[in-house]
Parts: sequence; structure tokens; C-alpha cells
Amino acid sequence: MPVWKEWQRDLMKVALSEAAMGKGRTHPNPAVGAVIARDKRIIGKGHHRRPGLAHAEVEALGDAAYRVRGADLYATLEPCCHWGKTAPCTEAIIKSGIRRVFVAIRDPNPIVRGRGIRELRQAGLEVMVGLEADAAGKINESYVKFMSQGVPFVTLKLAQTLDGKIATRKGESRWITGAASRRSARRLRAEAQAILVGASTVVKDNPGLLPSPRRKEYLRCVLDSGLRIPAGSDIVRTADRYPTLVYHCRGSEKRVARLEARGVTVVRVRAGRHGRTGGGGRVGGGGSAGGEGRAGGRGRVDIRGVLDDLASRGVMHLFVEGGGVVASSFLERGLVDKLVLFVAPRVIGDPNGLGAFSEVDVSAIRKSHGFKIDEIERVDPDLMMTLYPEG
Repeated sequence: MPVWKEWQRDLMKVALSEAAMGKGRTHPNPAVGAVIARDKRIIGKGHHRRPGLAHAEVEALGDAAYRVRGADLYATLEPCCHWGKTAPCTEAIIKSGIRRVFVAIRDPNPIVRGRGIRELRQAGLEVMVGLEADAAGKINESYVKFMSQGVPFVTLKLAQTLDGKIATRKGESRWITGAASRRSARRLRAEAQAILVGASTVVKDNPGLLPSPRRKEYLRCVLDSGLRIPAGSDIVRTADRYPTLVYHCRGSEKRVARLEARGVTVVRVRAGRHGRTGGGGRVGGGGSAGGEGRAGGRGRVDIRGVLDDLASRGVMHLFVEGGGVVASSFLERGLVDKLVLFVAPRVIGDPNGLGAFSEVDVSAIRKSHGFKIDEIERVDPDLMMTLYPEG
């Protein structure tokens, strides 16, 4: 394993900052940043802005211009070696006269997966891999999972009180958190290609489910076992402008036709297995949820079937904002890749208030679902916590 110098780490961190500028804008491509440097001095930098435009390495080479020959390149992801909407980056790097390349992580895309690094080395360039790998992997965590496993990366977002309530006993949840938290949540939505809620959220809150900034290609998804969401809800009324998918497992043909007439894409998937997981265990074949009833209740939509369908539509990152039933279903089935938790400095206290994971059934502490805290940020007046499942 190479021993990195601190100034080399600093240069890669600049490249990572560049990559972060493209996050949520480059799908289906990864967010990549690059820096050109002579020893410790930066002479060029760039990032991939959106599909069809220059990749980060080419942007950085253009920024450095005639000063490139003999310099070093720092790239947050292995340079591509294939033709797509743009020419291979490896070709441009080799022609430029770059002498040494630092790569944070290899590209898990099957059409690259080490080929870019081999091409550079075969051309006589020195290539070193692994500099700031953890941070680079986090920027492209959804891309890495999708390319490695073929299923979307799932971010679960919840807003709760200090005592873990997401709503009162009557279902009132507007607004537990402050306006700044809600703006932050809408920005986080924009990093994904799709958002998902349960039918109960649509019925009770009538949300628009749009990111900030708005994107016409953004998918809005609802788990609705029996197709009970109202035709007059905002998500249905705007389906002709913003793609809307409703997943069901037992809806009538009449209800399917009613929604499809409004521009909704109705998808039938299998019903999930019934029953509880019994204290944090995993249920083979996937979980089920339909926005109503208990997390393992009868006739609920199979979540894994939904994820498979979204994967076939090219969704790499799914943002889940459902209530307690949907959240519990994803958690119990081991389908949460990241948890974003907004905590408001409020206490509801009512034992009959709705809990964030009230449908999760754990019989012993050792069987509880553990998370690692990655970041804690104050979003006035709330806290935003980013967590990853243990293991």
C-alpha cells in the first residue's frame, strides 16, 4: 500500500471537491473531479458537469492548457477507456504528456473495471491507486453499488422529534422540523433519480415529491397495494408533467385505468412474504409494504420487486421518504444503505404518537439494527444526522 504525502492528499481533496459539484447532475455517469498539478502547485482542475459534456480529466487538461506535459493528474475515479457520448479519457491523458496519475478508486463499471488503468500503464504512465479512496467511494456510493450489484442505492430520510415521533396520534406531522431542514431534504432528493413514499403519505400529506431544483426526468414512486391514492392528489394531477410510478399487487383493473388515464405508470409487482422478521432478522425474497397496516401485513407490495423494476429503468439512487410502515419495511429487510435523520428539538411524548420505526419488532438488544454515525450537522433549529448501517 503506498504511503501518501500530506500534500498529495490535499490535492486529491481538491479533486473530490470538484467531483461534489457534479453530484446529482451527471446520471447515468459518475460524479468525477480532477486536478492537474506540478508537485504541490495546481495548474488545472475540472469536473464532469452533465452527460454529453467533457469528463473531469479532459476539463482539467483544458484548464491547464500548454503547461500539462510532465505534470501529475489526480482523478477521483479511474479514467474511462471507451467511447460513449465523449471520447475515451485515457486517450486524451496519454496524448497530453501527463507523466503520473493518482486514482482514488477503480471504476466498477464492467466496461471499464481496470482497463483504464492498464491502458495508462501500458502507455508508460505511472499510475497509483487508493489515494482518498473512502471519500471518493462515498461521493459515488450509488454508482458503485449499482454497477457492482445491479440494484439501486437506498437512502432513507426521516424527520422526527427528540422522542422518536414522526407524527402525533392523529397523524399530524406538519411541521416537525423547520424550514431549513425541509429545504435541505429537497436538495438531498436531487442527488437521487427517484423518490418513494407509501400511499398513506399521499393520502394524508398530499406531497408534490419534487427535488430542488426540479427535474422533468425525476421519478416519483408510490407503494400502493390496492391503488387507493386519490385521483385528485397532487402527484396524480401532475403526472403528465413529472413521471409518476405507482406500484401495487392487488389493485382492480378499474383503478389501474383511472390512474393511467391521468398519465400515471401503474406497475404490478408480486406481493411480499407475510409475517414479521422476528427481531431484526432477514426475510429471504424481500420485504413488503403498501403504505398501510403492519410492515409484514398481508397483500403488501414486495419491495425487492420494486427495486428490481427501478433498476431496469436505470435508477441508481432511490430516496425513500415514507412513513413508519415503509421505513420499517426497508429497515427490517436490510435494504437501507444510508439513513438521513432530521431531529427537531421537540417532544410529543404521547405513547400513541407515530414512531419512526414503530413497526420494527426487536426482542433483544443484540438483535437491534445498528448504525454508524457518519456526520452530524446543525440545520437551524434542527440536527441532521447521516448514518450508515453497521457492517
